[in-house]
Amino acid sequence: MVAITAGGHHSLALHADGRVTARGDKTFDQVILPANLTDVVAVAAGGYHSLALHRNGRVTTWGSHHYGQTSVPEGLTDVVAVAAGGHHSLALDADGHVTAWGRNDYGQTSVPAGLTDVVAIAGGDEHSLAIIQL
Repeated sequence: MVAITAGGHHSLALHADGRVTARGDKTFDQVILPANLTDVVAVAAGGYHSLALHRNGRVTTWGSHHYGQTSVPEGLTDVVAVAAGGHHSLALDADGHVTAWGRNDYGQTSVPAGLTDVVAIAGGDEHSLAIIQL
């Protein structure tokens, strides 16, 4: 294994060959892996949903969709990192821009205007974080 992540009620493991395995609660299918889940380079687990980043910069999501957290925004490309919060998802593109979607009752998907040069992202239960390059 090359990476692991823990969600609210499930865990994901990324293997060196790009395969993903999942364990835990399957109430919202967060551990039922999609058929097209190959060539994965990063994984993220949220409250009841999961994300995978493919080598080609494409993002696959699955699990709970109660707040739109598994609806990857149209046109999202060149992604280099993914993160998941309680009920929201985040993606970082190669240009250092953040895209966020899903539940936004505490502003967790409201990306601040002018946020650029981001090098890392993280999602908490009801908040999001970004590290910027100075």
